[in-house]
Amino acid sequence: MKTYPFGSGRPDPASFPNRGLAEAAMRILPELGDELARYPGSLGYEPLRKLMSRRFAHREGVALPVDRIVLTTGSMQAVTLVAQVFVDSPGDVIVLEEYTYSGTLSAYRKEKAELVGVPLDDHGMRMDALEETLARLASTNRKPKFIYTLATYQNPTGSIMPLGRRRQLLDIAGRYAIPVVEDHCYADTVYEDHHEPALWTLEHDTPVIHIESLSKILGPGIRLGYLAAPRDLLDRIIQYRRDGGTSSLSAAVVCEYFREELWSHVDRINAIVRKKRDLMFEMLSRFPDAFEWFSRPRGGLFIWVKLPDVTDTAACERLAESMGVDYAPGRAFHVSNKDVPYIRLAFGFATHDDIRTGIPILADCVRGSRKRPD
Repeated sequence: MKTYPFGSGRPDPASFPNRGLAEAAMRILPELGDELARYPGSLGYEPLRKLMSRRFAHREGVALPVDRIVLTTGSMQAVTLVAQVFVDSPGDVIVLEEYTYSGTLSAYRKEKAELVGVPLDDHGMRMDALEETLARLASTNRKPKFIYTLATYQNPTGSIMPLGRRRQLLDIAGRYAIPVVEDHCYADTVYEDHHEPALWTLEHDTPVIHIESLSKILGPGIRLGYLAAPRDLLDRIIQYRRDGGTSSLSAAVVCEYFREELWSHVDRINAIVRKKRDLMFEMLSRFPDAFEWFSRPRGGLFIWVKLPDVTDTAACERLAESMGVDYAPGRAFHVSNKDVPYIRLAFGFATHDDIRTGIPILADCVRGSRKRPD
């Protein structure tokens, strides 16, 4: 059966630089000497950390301090390490967007944290709702361990938090003395000329832990990400590493490839994925009876879609699976696992033919899953 891969956030497979990475490996391996005979250390391969600092400076206008960068096995290791550092006891509170990345929710649930969601709008986490949430928690002497946010190309909604709201977030967090964890892993997947500064760059006393990934511009199989944090928090995070460090081999090969190719590669892959995003916009627009509303993200890898309220979401998921259509149900992103009439569609990995053919099939699945009147 033909399958339509709209479920997972992956870049275009044809854009993966197999030859470029092979040539980079041939160049760098003879230069590594005994590097691979040693453990990578808690911070990781220094040349890649320097390159990531330059990558950040190119995008944000200021460099990340190299000695504050820790390479991780994908951004998920960074997400998990932060929870392990801050969550001391079952029931410790983490505040995050009401809808957020399912992998983060899973990691934080495994640490037995209580997850408290804050409603979003078209511009990300609502600051009035955040203020109300923190005040309510404070009234019962429950201080959150941190606030987690995907402020840029939010997953799953694709929203971008504007600068004024970003400053508000830091102000509110500062008043309650709560650190902020900024998951910035989609920051280089940009399809339109728009930029809001990373929270890390904004002058403020609120501690910010900044997380990035290479999965979205190369591939998740690379398993490379990093975090940056203030020195005191960084030292605490490092103490929780149990893996001996992130692969120097992977880091060295990727670093050598990106040394000259980083921004040309990013431009190339974004041009490819932008066309897929636009095609999915077009296809979704053809079926307003099935897809009542959908986000129009300027970056990232996802479109957040509202189904009719009469949709039996479980039946729709079963029917779609039987037809080979893979997508992520809305409940996977809800902080309380609530059944909601939303789905997330990923457009990076699918082919143009997948999108042209799969979206009409999905529309039929939605129509065929309407609840019967009582």
